[in-house]
Amino acid sequence: MENDLDRDSILMDDKFQTALGLTIFSLIVVLAHQFSADPQIYYGGAVIFIAIYLWLLTPISFIFTTFLIISASVLLGLLPTEEAFYGFSSGTLFFLMGAFILAIAFETQDLHKRVALTFLKYFGASTKRFLLGVTMIGAFLSMLMPEHGITAIFIPILLSIYMYTKRKNILESNFAKATLLALSYGTSVGSIATFLGGARNILAVEIYTSYTGETVSFLEWFIASIPIALVMMVLVYLVLNRVFKLEDVDMDNIRVKIEGELKNMGDLTMGQGMAAGFLISGFILWATIGQVLGMGVVAVMLAVAIGMTKLVTWEDVESRMPWGTLFLYVGAVTLSLVLPRSGILDSIATILLSFVGENPYLVLATFALLAVLLSGIMSNAAVTAIILPIAITSMRPLGLPLIVPVYTIALASAFAFTTPVGTPSAMLVYGTGNLDAKDFFKSGIILSLLGVLCFLTVGLGWWKLLGYW
Repeated sequence: MENDLDRDSILMDDKFQTALGLTIFSLIVVLAHQFSADPQIYYGGAVIFIAIYLWLLTPISFIFTTFLIISASVLLGLLPTEEAFYGFSSGTLFFLMGAFILAIAFETQDLHKRVALTFLKYFGASTKRFLLGVTMIGAFLSMLMPEHGITAIFIPILLSIYMYTKRKNILESNFAKATLLALSYGTSVGSIATFLGGARNILAVEIYTSYTGETVSFLEWFIASIPIALVMMVLVYLVLNRVFKLEDVDMDNIRVKIEGELKNMGDLTMGQGMAAGFLISGFILWATIGQVLGMGVVAVMLAVAIGMTKLVTWEDVESRMPWGTLFLYVGAVTLSLVLPRSGILDSIATILLSFVGENPYLVLATFALLAVLLSGIMSNAAVTAIILPIAITSMRPLGLPLIVPVYTIALASAFAFTTPVGTPSAMLVYGTGNLDAKDFFKSGIILSLLGVLCFLTVGLGWWKLLGYW
């Protein structure tokens, strides 16, 4: 028994996992160099392997994984140096940085807390309405700022609200479990609606642009995705309400708690008003001149204005900026350039189509399901970086416009419902200790299947009306 524990601890050790991954990567490269007349495909496969391996197990940070992808791409002759570093010079990277600084302004001024409490005050009449309120506030706020930021600030609010009830063992109740999951799931479905919700959305556009030369505006993305976000928000509520039988809870005390929290916050501050003004200005500018000046330029302009007003200091940026997400984006962009250059995309697409067939809707459903499943075990931005180039290559000869798989995969990869490791939001609510992995699975498996069905019905129907196919 002791030997088994020692062996398991070794297998879970970050250094061992890193050494094992690099050893397999090196073997692929050496064998391809020695025995293949055209080793480029295998070199590309080696880079894909090490990227997936390190993104999945995360034995080293996203920063060092990105550096490895870049250096391996250059050393193996897959990309010239200037192209390998393209992600660092992309305007999209600066859009993400500006969007995160805008989110930091929300956090430092407690604006999202005020919005959440004000919203929830009107949903305290019953447990079912409160569950709906948590789902909605998670979804709508994650359209404005990264989902994990919403979850991080909202968890302490929920935990304090639970303790204000008179029910014993409230943290073990279905009410507490359902509302925590509603927060996680709500932020996931809401994050698909805008570029502000997560890096995967803007990454998908970057990949689409690199393959087609076309782009998608801030407003176009919102219009294309908002119906799916709203439908999935309703489904999240219905499924959680069905799976978890909500007990009777003293909701009067919860309303009193929320009103007390709002009273303690006082009137709207100047800083909160300014943060709201910057958000509204950002939406207007991204939807209007964003296509002319570039999304990144608008984001940088907003960041400068926020810095000049002292809403956010450099110390705030240093401590709150999700640097790992930014570097993950850069690594994903580099990988998306490596895949077509190595020729491995055509090989993977040929193999896939030989199994699935050439029905574009069946192929699309396969990719959507694959995106949902993989997002349960690794970063959804990484899932988008891996699957989207394959989907574009596979669907190019099938007649369906390439913008359709872009929306499908980027949006589907957000639906990491089945495991507590699929998104930072899920890990945060799981970290409260009030949820088990089975709680995620029993509701998440239903939502995952409904999510794929939603893309193939609501999604395709709406995109047909918009003239995308």
